[in-house]
Amino acid sequence: MRQLCRGLLGLVLLSVGIGPQNGWAQNDSSPSTALQRVRVDVTGADWSKRAKTASGLRIEEAVRLRAEASEGRVTMTLSLPFPVNGVGPHWRASVPEGGAVDVALRTSPDGAAWTDWVSPSHETTIVGPQDGDRPRPAYEGDTSGGLLLTEADTRYVQVRLTLRRGISAGPVLRRFSLYAVDATEGPAPPTDVRGPSTAKTAVDTAKPRVYTRDEWGAQSPTAAYRYARATHLAIHHTAAASHGAADTWDECAAAVRAIQDFHMETNGWIDIGYNYLICQTGDVFRGREDENDDRDVVGAHDGFNEGSVGTAGLGFFHPPENQRPTDELVDRFADLFAWIASERNIDPDGRDTYAGYGATLRTVYGHREVKSTACPGDELYAERSAIVDSAAAVVSEGEEEPEITRFSEVRPTPVRTEARFEVRLATGAVVTLRIYDLLGRRIATRRYGPLSAGTHTLSVPTARWAAGTYAYRIAAGDRTQTGTIQVVR
Repeated sequence: MRQLCRGLLGLVLLSVGIGPQNGWAQNDSSPSTALQRVRVDVTGADWSKRAKTASGLRIEEAVRLRAEASEGRVTMTLSLPFPVNGVGPHWRASVPEGGAVDVALRTSPDGAAWTDWVSPSHETTIVGPQDGDRPRPAYEGDTSGGLLLTEADTRYVQVRLTLRRGISAGPVLRRFSLYAVDATEGPAPPTDVRGPSTAKTAVDTAKPRVYTRDEWGAQSPTAAYRYARATHLAIHHTAAASHGAADTWDECAAAVRAIQDFHMETNGWIDIGYNYLICQTGDVFRGREDENDDRDVVGAHDGFNEGSVGTAGLGFFHPPENQRPTDELVDRFADLFAWIASERNIDPDGRDTYAGYGATLRTVYGHREVKSTACPGDELYAERSAIVDSAAAVVSEGEEEPEITRFSEVRPTPVRTEARFEVRLATGAVVTLRIYDLLGRRIATRRYGPLSAGTHTLSVPTARWAAGTYAYRIAAGDRTQTGTIQVVR
């Protein structure tokens, strides 16, 4: 472990060896990887002593607006004890209606040459570890601003806080912390990186080359995965300019390791939030997914998650950076989505009920369609139609009319507000669904159709049902299927 540098603010510094861990198992074993992280805790007294500028603010044990001020700003420069490739702010504040606490960061290798100011784009509330073996963090309940990936030689971070008065009062900032990580050291690139075996001449429904968690040096998840069959495909960006410019596999893998560590160590998640990540080089990395392609892991990427595969493009595709996604990145989105869509009978150009969101939504969507956010950035979001068109073209070419009628099992399991079935009809038919309680009493009957031959998603609302187990019988022509629906509250 490195020695702490004198003169820094409150620091918690760890040098971590990552390897196979006891507890929850995953299919990819994690190789030995060295990773360093540091957390700088800044108090009101620290702001008062070290603030480069402070206007309109009263700084004591906390940071607040002066009585006459509608807005106030303070800037501070923090030095780090070792070079890092990712930083992430989180803070504790009381914000009244109409008020705001805005955070912006910029970084430097030497304290002289600085990047542009960047505001966090993935604000969320820290919930703390979701397993019982780790202590609840003191910063649980903080607002997390997300991870900003930086150049690997970053040693200085400048923080700018802006407080804006609300309708009846001003905000109060009680704590600010900065997490920083050096995740540059990892496994050597696989021998087929950017080689002939990874190149595809055109989008198709074959599985693209996806680098495993073992290959990029993932940490093991801290709890068991949850599963829900995918009906939707989400597009995100990581809002990181430096790795939007990455042109090597090593740089991309280091970014993915940094994102995972931030998601686990600061956000308190069991693993990286995204199911897949795609670099500007076109390299695809497996995130919160296992090696069983017959099931889909529930991620943590848009706040709803269940039934959606979240894929993030590495880059900052929005102001102030306005990076452009490369052709390789866009093509790999189309490749990945075409493969998943063909496996899950998703129409890339269609609409379906998104279980976690509780409403009908385009099956391929940007994060901004379900949340107030700029993600996936204007530049990448503009490519959504091209991604959909490419994926839809090859998925439709590969579709074959089913020879016999088939029914899927109910999804999701368990059910809260809506149960869904996927039906593949060999010929046009009316589909009938009957629901029974455990005493054999029929409580619901629904008829769908007549429906044409092909694949259809049918749903039945369950929001008013009591928690418990129900039996169902679904039929089309001479084909029937029975099973149970588990409803929870």
